[in-house]
Formats: sequence, structure tokens, C-alpha cells
Amino acid sequence: MVADGLGGHAAGEVASRLAVIELTETLKRGIPQPESMTIEAMKTLLKEGFKKANDEICYQADLTPERSNMGTTLVAALLRDDGTGVVANVGDSRAYLVGGNLAVKKSEKRSLEREALQIRRVTVDHSYVQELVDQGIITGNEAFDHPNKNIVTKMIGLKDVGPDLYEVELGENVLLLCSDGLSDTLRDTEIQAVVSGRLDDVCEHLVEAALDRDARDNVTVVLAWQITT
Repeated sequence: MVADGLGGHAAGEVASRLAVIELTETLKRGIPQPESMTIEAMKTLLKEGFKKANDEICYQADLTPERSNMGTTLVAALLRDDGTGVVANVGDSRAYLVGGNLAVKKSEKRSLEREALQIRRVTVDHSYVQELVDQGIITGNEAFDHPNKNIVTKMIGLKDVGPDLYEVELGENVLLLCSDGLSDTLRDTEIQAVVSGRLDDVCEHLVEAALDRDARDNVTVVLAWQITT
């Protein structure tokens, strides 16, 4: 999971930490054996975890005036051993699938060849510029350079907020979760270009690439891939 705090530095850190704690505890309590869970059960559990995170942040914000506007983005994935699972998100932290064949179901590879890579966004941002894209006012390329691309329209910390849910199947692909510190700094094709070679090094390389571009926000990256025996 990735949480990116909003509402000022201190308040944002509190919100993102609370979200991670609440969601993690909910998942720990609700997963007896991940591989035995149905997709629908995963969706239900993620919705419960997001609700608990949202309720706790709203409660803490009401207690402390200086944190009254705190919130956080949150993107999380729940995966089974066979590579199938569910991604949930609120805000503009993203999930991508990156791989050589986004339709392939099984893999024994632990590296990706640069020339064969494809990239696909799993999630849709809850943001002002995404609304402009959806309305046909600007293109996706124009959204990347838009001065208001940091404005989110939905976050954990608002009343009655629930996540969007997406079913995924990894196969030969890598699931990448990231904060907007990465996706606002590197275009999707640039992220794709970095995700090659040994997967153990990809997170570090992506963070370095964003920092080399003077990323204006924190850069967080999480990768998940299926290990077969």
C-alpha cells in the first residue's frame, strides 16, 4: 500500500500513518488464508479497511483544530498466490501493470526485457485534471504539464469516502503502486523504461529517476510480482 498525506506537512504525515495502520490492522484481522479468499471477499475487506482508515482520520481531525483539513491518498492491493487480486484507491496515488504481455497469466521470470515492455494504468486518479481529461477538455499529455495537477477531488479524511476497486491478474506482469511524487515527475512511458532488468532494483531506480528530475513531492514506490516454483 501507498499513502501520501495532504493538509500540510505535519498533518499529512499523521493522516498517512493513520491510514496505513488502520488498513494494515483490518487486513491482518480479516485474512485467515489469502489464497482461499474470493475476489468479492477481498473487495469487502478492502472497503472495510478504507472505511476504518477514513473514520479514524476524520475522528482525529475533529479532535485537533490544526489537523482539521488533514487527509491522505491511499492505494492498496490484496493479491492471492495465483497472482489474482484487487486494487483499491482513493486520491491520485496510482497502480500500474508493467510487463511484456499484459494478457499472459503465468510466469517464472524475475526480470523484464526493456524492448518488450508495456504499461497500463490500473487506477483512475481522483483529481481536477483527470476530470478535465474525462470531459475532453484536455488530453492526458496536457494533464501531465497542467499547473493544477496536484489538486485532488477525493481523499481519505472526507466524510463518506469509499475506494474505487479494480480486479487484477498479474501473470508475467509487475504491479506497481506509487505516490504522485513519481507519476507527476515521470511520464508513464518513462516509468515503463525504468522498469527493466532485475526487479529487486526497480524501486530504487524509479525513486532515483524522480529525484534526479527534482520531484516536488515525496516519492514512494511499491512493486509486487508473482513468484512461481
